[in-house]
Amino acid sequence: MSHTGIIIFLTLLLTPAARAGGEKPYYFIAVQNGPYNSRAGAGQLADSYKALREMVKLADAQNARLTLLFAPQYAVYIASDPARLAELEGWKKTGHEIGAYHRGPETRAWDGYSDLPAAELARLRKEDGAAAARGHAQYFAALALLAPEIKTGCLPDKADKKFLAAAPPYEICRGARGKEGAAAAGVNGSVTVAGGEPLKKHLSSFHAADKAGIEAAEKEFSGLSSGVYGASFTSSQSEFGAFYVWLSFLKGLDPRGLRSRTVSAVVEGGLLPENKLAAAPASAKKEKQSAGLQPETPKAGLPRLKPVPSLYGEVGKQMYGPRTPIKKMERRGRCGDGVCDAFERAHPGRCARDCGK
Repeated sequence: MSHTGIIIFLTLLLTPAARAGGEKPYYFIAVQNGPYNSRAGAGQLADSYKALREMVKLADAQNARLTLLFAPQYAVYIASDPARLAELEGWKKTGHEIGAYHRGPETRAWDGYSDLPAAELARLRKEDGAAAARGHAQYFAALALLAPEIKTGCLPDKADKKFLAAAPPYEICRGARGKEGAAAAGVNGSVTVAGGEPLKKHLSSFHAADKAGIEAAEKEFSGLSSGVYGASFTSSQSEFGAFYVWLSFLKGLDPRGLRSRTVSAVVEGGLLPENKLAAAPASAKKEKQSAGLQPETPKAGLPRLKPVPSLYGEVGKQMYGPRTPIKKMERRGRCGDGVCDAFERAHPGRCARDCGK
């Protein structure tokens, strides 16, 4: 067979698959590895790591790429053991992404990191005399033990603006679309670009933690023909079953994992258009102040006129009427002044003393 014939044959063979692939959405799967910041945390973290290892094995079996989000305690746990650290390096080489996971002080499962002052922490935690927490510098220093560069995060902290300003550029747990808890929250038709400097790029994900969540996610995913669907799980024994069922569902639609992506691959791969949100408007007070400093804008349709001196004086001066010189009126004399003036001559008999008869 000639080269031309081979090319035509391969084209006919691959075209249906390409068309079928174009009718399916891409997807990402995030696994949250929590802080376990409690007295029983050490044992819980060890159990979580066992579940995480099995989750990665399942994903590798069907070429699915995971975005693994770690709390600082989890990062230290892995980095403190050479075998665990070597295993994580293998995950990275396979194509899994390392990201950040943070629970803020307003949550029960707070990881103990915050840039808020002690007084504000005490108010949020409802604890008197709460000590100052470790800040974002210590937080990211712990994550650097696993990866020198962190691009993706799940940082749903609403109170600590300083901490969030230092967050990774890609976020999947804030500003989720749709109703909270609804499977539609995992649907991404665009990458939302928001925030100040630096800008943050947001995707959303659905936490499909149980049977009902998986069924809702499957229904939502099956109705998509494009875009990206995001699902998230925790590395726990309780959610391992849901994770297994979700991977089985995806394998039926995408056996070779061709539509699987990490979060950073979705953002940087140009799979979705970017939707840049407008900057938040200034407060009413600032608007009022700035409006007072601006010159008055002429009304539409009325041309600007050059200043013309008024004919009727100026404000603050006791002068009314035209500024043009006024002819002095001829002075009218008085009867008996010895002069028969024009007025007295025009009115005979009015002043006999000056004009006689």
